Amino acid sequence: MQHVERHLVDTHLWVAAAAAGLELFSSHALGLPLLMAPAALVAASTLLIYRADGWIDKDRPSRGVLPVVLALGVFAWSWTLAPDAVRWLVGFGALPCLVYGWRWRGRRCLRELPGIKPFFVSGALIVSTIGIPCLWSTQGVDPVRLNILAGMLFALLMGNVTLFDLRDQGADAGRGIVTVPVVLGANKTRYGIAICSVLLGLAPLLTMQRVFSAQIHHCFTMAFVGTAICAVSLVPDSSRLRYAMCVDGIPLVLGVATLVIAS
Repeated sequence: MQHVERHLVDTHLWVAAAAAGLELFSSHALGLPLLMAPAALVAASTLLIYRADGWIDKDRPSRGVLPVVLALGVFAWSWTLAPDAVRWLVGFGALPCLVYGWRWRGRRCLRELPGIKPFFVSGALIVSTIGIPCLWSTQGVDPVRLNILAGMLFALLMGNVTLFDLRDQGADAGRGIVTVPVVLGANKTRYGIAICSVLLGLAPLLTMQRVFSAQIHHCFTMAFVGTAICAVSLVPDSSRLRYAMCVDGIPLVLGVATLVIAS
């Protein structure tokens, strides 16, 4: 299992695939065509940013030269196909993502400031996985559908990012980093995420049903219920591989489900 963790998680291939899955799901939910290039650009950008963050912060496992070379090639290919608006979004969007993990003169980075991480990571993923397909396509997007999709995915990602903080609870507490698990404790965090996820997944979301198809609604239900199951089953001592497979696996499953639905 350590072999899988090193080659799939530490290389950031898994989280890159998860980001691509979110892009595919967002495109389909918004009624946009499913294109390979935008998903590839999102995946390559995600891997390169996580790799750069690993170079900056030596405490974060980050390895593998071949995935970086592959990501650079995919990035260059998709960049040549991207509209100018997408290039501007990716170029300017990468800057805060790189600054996010940078330690200025030994001080804490933005990631370690109270309350920054879940909002920043969730927001960055929303901008990339929704913004890129919207700007790539010449087709118009319903603003109501766009706002609901962004809100639902933001809630899903907030739960996912907070679950990752659960594993770092002890280390964060020792370094004085304030996170939800540090403040509330492991059990309250786990069951709080589980309850919120079940409510979001199973509540009669009438607005969503009017805007999205039944298939998209079922995908949301699957994702939120899956997050609830992860929250109940994961504990701070669970392995990095288990956390990655469970938490990052949910956006990846959304992408796979999108390909199945669209086929």
